[in-house]
Amino acid sequence: MAELQLLVDDVVVKSFSLDKTLISIGRSPNNDIVIDEDAVSGEHAKIELIPNELMDDLIDIFIEDLGSTNGTFVNDEPVQRQQLKNFDYIRIAWTDFKLVTDKNVRIGRTSVIAQ
Repeated sequence: MAELQLLVDDVVVKSFSLDKTLISIGRSPNNDIVIDEDAVSGEHAKIELIPNELMDDLIDIFIEDLGSTNGTFVNDEPVQRQQLKNFDYIRIAWTDFKLVTDKNVRIGRTSVIAQ
């Protein structure tokens, strides 16, 4: 199973299992992952787990910013929607996370060449 690890000074302080197809992240208490920080929007971002279209045993994991004020970043780059890979660093406003998958979850980065 994949998980999002909350980091403080590069130390894991909490882990969130990505055990649903859609995980909401934000300051509002109705989110799956609640971040109690003023810089985080009420509904800041979402993570989607989508079965890969070409390979049945792969899961594609995407993060999408929901129009937040202070942004969503993957490996220090601002993103609107980005496919994630194992050990990517995610920043929601000023809160840091790392995506970690175990060996039973295969996430893919598939390229399709259309002719």
